[in-house]
Amino acid sequence: MAFFGSVAMLVRALGSSTGDIDPVGAAVGVSSLVVSVWGALVTVRSARWQETDLADASARLASQVLAVEREARRQLLGGHDRTVDLRFVFRPSAAHSAEGADASGRLTEVADYFQRLGPRRMIVTGAPGAGKTVLAVQLMLYLLERRSADEPVPVRLSLASSESHLSLETWIARHLERVYHLSRQAAIELVTARRVLPVLDGLDELDTTPCPGYGSRSAEAVRSLNAYQQGVQKAELILTCRSETYDALEDTRVWAHDAARIEIQPIVSTEARSFLNSRVDDLARWEDVLDALDRNPSGPLALGLATPWRLTLAATVYEQRDSATGTYTRDPRELLAERLDSVEAVGTHLLDLFIPATAKLFPRHRRSFYPSHHVRDWLTTLARYLDHNAATGRTIAGHRLSGTDILLSRLWPLATAQRPRLTLMVPAVAVSLTGAMSLLALLSTQRPLIAPWPFFTALAIMGVLSAVFWSVAWSELQADEHQYHQRRTFTRRLASGLGWSSLLSVAFVALVVTQGSSLSLAATAGAFVVWVGALGLVFSVPLPHAPENSHPSLHIRSHLIWGLLAPTMVFSELMGAAAMSTGKSAATTLVMTTAGGVAGGLMLTPMLAPTGLWYLSLLLRTRSWTRRPLPWRLGRFLRWCYHAGLVRVAGTAYQFRHRELQDHLARQAPPLT
Repeated sequence: MAFFGSVAMLVRALGSSTGDIDPVGAAVGVSSLVVSVWGALVTVRSARWQETDLADASARLASQVLAVEREARRQLLGGHDRTVDLRFVFRPSAAHSAEGADASGRLTEVADYFQRLGPRRMIVTGAPGAGKTVLAVQLMLYLLERRSADEPVPVRLSLASSESHLSLETWIARHLERVYHLSRQAAIELVTARRVLPVLDGLDELDTTPCPGYGSRSAEAVRSLNAYQQGVQKAELILTCRSETYDALEDTRVWAHDAARIEIQPIVSTEARSFLNSRVDDLARWEDVLDALDRNPSGPLALGLATPWRLTLAATVYEQRDSATGTYTRDPRELLAERLDSVEAVGTHLLDLFIPATAKLFPRHRRSFYPSHHVRDWLTTLARYLDHNAATGRTIAGHRLSGTDILLSRLWPLATAQRPRLTLMVPAVAVSLTGAMSLLALLSTQRPLIAPWPFFTALAIMGVLSAVFWSVAWSELQADEHQYHQRRTFTRRLASGLGWSSLLSVAFVALVVTQGSSLSLAATAGAFVVWVGALGLVFSVPLPHAPENSHPSLHIRSHLIWGLLAPTMVFSELMGAAAMSTGKSAATTLVMTTAGGVAGGLMLTPMLAPTGLWYLSLLLRTRSWTRRPLPWRLGRFLRWCYHAGLVRVAGTAYQFRHRELQDHLARQAPPLT
């Protein structure tokens, strides 16, 4: 109320019947405005400190994690809720193993197994596709369902997206900000108090070789985990890694101390039969396949279907039915073909059929259906890009490109690896210069609206320099991208909106006053109040599908919309106010408001939304080297892939549903060129 009272005082000072400014009233109004803004900031800071109540923050975090991981489990299991009751065995390290580890266990009892450990630190290993992530997610769900108020909340993080320049605590806190939308203070407090149980997925994805050495990134990560303390003991954690990689680390005398390493065992024929019986509608169709598994448990078919991932693939492919007649489109006895004489042949056969089967299973919709050959080509382009990053470990400007994470704002190296700084600077400068020149051209057609003229020259130069600055600083933006994806609470958005609207409204008043105009100040005062309210509302209410409520693909869209919308609104208001204060007609005012807003928006968008601009450049450039370029609505396509079960969400990025699918597509012929 104090804020709007100060606004009213300013309006009354400006809106006197004589057209003159009351200096005393204006001074009092400005002073009141400053005091009220300061008071609002103090209130916001107080509210932020209240958000750090550990019990409340832990409860809210646990609720969000439970919802996310339930959906993640459904995706990992191919849209179903049935999985194999995996067996695992304890494999002690040379020294420093956790106490209380039993010799063996099963998936259904993994929570009890984990809680008996002292300290509660577990390393989940196994072959590719063995079900390491499924076991970790299942363990998280068990722990969340049993969790008491003072126990830590398990939070899953992809090690492939870790930032080596950050400490483990800082990286976890940032993850809580980005993905679960906690305030920075609350995230730091939870991590510091060890109210977060990190579930670190994919240690084997940190290096380009499956057998890393002592100086590898994975070895460095393990050493940092050994330094992760809770008082005088090691802090709780869960880590997943392929057996081959973890064995190689142990050979270099690097392993997680005070932890219990378990290794998931291959699926046997009885477990496969039990899984299919719970998953398929007609087990009789599978009897020949199951008999073959019983007769030859060490044959290529049995070994090829010895993981939950492969069994899920088989069920997805061979349980597909015609939507009109209900008949099955494929016969599982195809798995008995003579050409499938190796484990690799069985896997390739299933992966070749997986995308067409998934595309047909997913409901057709006019706006979201994609032909299977397009899906395969587009995913192949992304898989080959990720595979190249993983194989080479390439970095650009000191930033390591991920070999697993599909993040739209970081896909631009796919289009260009030659002179990336210059390549990214050109579109930014071009857009900014286009906006600046359009604004100047628009003003040159009318009597100068704002004095002096150098103001516009300075404004144009500012836009160009801003674009250049952000383009030159692209490496810093790539390395610290989280600033674009942080959730702003309602209080933060409201404070930001009122703050910016206050500053811009003062600029608006100054603009009117410097013209010495005697036109209706009631109209300008009304526009002033509307501007304060409208901009405050826009900045305080999130856009539909804003990042805090959406898939990672919507981050880039929201970034682009805000980067263009904010300066467009500012320049629309300023140009409209200037035209109105100098007596322009209604038609001229409308033209100046619309055209000036668009031009100003273009001028400043490269500064406010650089990664969004680079994403658009990526889509343009892919059209120069292939006849099957990435779709314009790449974000929508990835959301479709998520719902179809081809990709999964990992924090703020997409990943292929399984690394084997990514590797399979990367080995295939490139898309049509």
